[in-house]
Order: sequence, then C-alpha cells, then structure tokens
Amino acid sequence: MEKEKKRLVKRFHTLLGKAGIDDDGKRDILSAYGVKSSLDLDCRGLMEVCDRLTTLTTPGLAEADRWRKRVMAAIFSYCREMKREVTVNEVKAIACRAAGTKSFNRIPVDRLRSLYNAFKQRTKDLQTVDRMTVAELGNQPGVMMYFMYTPGEVNSRG
Repeated sequence: MEKEKKRLVKRFHTLLGKAGIDDDGKRDILSAYGVKSSLDLDCRGLMEVCDRLTTLTTPGLAEADRWRKRVMAAIFSYCREMKREVTVNEVKAIACRAAGTKSFNRIPVDRLRSLYNAFKQRTKDLQTVDRMTVAELGNQPGVMMYFMYTPGEVNSRG
C-alpha cells in the first residue's frame, strides 16, 4: 500500500506540473481535502485528485466525457418520450448497439456526436407526431378523443 501511495504522490506532482499549477494552486487543491501536504492524503483522495487533473490536462478526455453525458441524456429523453423507463446500464447498452461497439467508453467522439443528434431528432419527431395526431383526431367529426390518466402524468394516447 505504501508503494501505491508513493506512486500516486509522484503522479499527483507530475500532473500539477503538466497542468501548470503553482504552489498556491496546489495548496488550494489540498485544502479542499483538509490536508496541508500531498503525503497527508490517503490513496483514495490521491486517486480522485489525479483523475481530475488528468481530465483537466487532457482536453480530449473532457470532450469525450461531455459527449457521453449528452448521448445518455438524449437517449433518456427519447425513452421517456416512448413512455419507457430505463436504467443507466440500459441506456449505455442502447448507445453501444447503436454505435456497434461493446464498450460505451470506447465510442469515438465523432460517433457520439452522431448518436446525440440522431436521438435528439427522433425525440423531436415523436413529439411532432404526437402533436399532429392529437390535433388531427380532435378535428375529425365523429371521432371522440379520450384521455387516459396515469398517476403522475397526463397522457392523451389510448
């Protein structure tokens, strides 16, 4: 465990230099964890700080992470529009199937952008079709629309 901590402290200082963070910045980071020295941090805290610094120093990782979150939000929105409850793992599985990969984190940024736009467009299409259907059915003589009440939401589909 001591060997691991030494490795993490070394990585922490390397990442500080790579990010261009001076001693004042280092003190600010450490004070957020309630310590004065990087040696006072436990392995878990060091790993957390190193992960954040890695994301900060590698813009590609931060961009990919943002796109992953956007894709997940777009798929959640699409599923909500389809009246389907899904979990985070199901959303990731949908994204993987759509991208043709086995791992959500291995989907390239260009493909993430494409998936995001596709699911956003599908959601808009569903909303448009719903509005048109409700409006069209409401305008036809002899057609009686009914509204089904589901606890927590109002639904005009039957």
